Amino acid sequence: MRAILTIAAVALTLAACSGKKDEGPTQREQIGQTWKYEGGEGGGAKGAKVAYIGSTNTVQTMTAPDTFSVLLVQPLKNGTADVTVKLVGAPFTCDLSDCRVRASVDGGEVEEWQGRVATNDDGITIAPSQGAYAAIKGAKTLKVDLVVDGKEKTAPFTFNLAGLDLKG
Repeated sequence: MRAILTIAAVALTLAACSGKKDEGPTQREQIGQTWKYEGGEGGGAKGAKVAYIGSTNTVQTMTAPDTFSVLLVQPLKNGTADVTVKLVGAPFTCDLSDCRVRASVDGGEVEEWQGRVATNDDGITIAPSQGAYAAIKGAKTLKVDLVVDGKEKTAPFTFNLAGLDLKG
């Protein structure tokens, strides 16, 4: 009888240990859909070196079922900011010599913002002269169309921009 109880206890312990472990939040959950700040005082917006936010939607691509976009804003000393748009789950694709993003702020007219790309992992950094930061700093929403599959298929990604605060 004792042997049966021992075997049952070992089997129960093994069954409990072999279950799926909690892997923690996904990258999308960590980034979230509200502004986060890094490099500022106490982790806040004041003096932040970068602010970022994830898109409210995901799309299915060949490389991931839940590809999403991240918008990063890096303030510059002259009062403007670099704005970078990245893809998570699929490589960012554009013509490196003429990389552009189609964007619409608060449902308004679609604009094309030209930028630069260092590698496909970096996304596109919009030049300050394109006015991306000026367009988004007081806006509520931003929709960008990004190429997600080769050079043909684009997908819209939407960001809730309310709350961006990069005051130095």
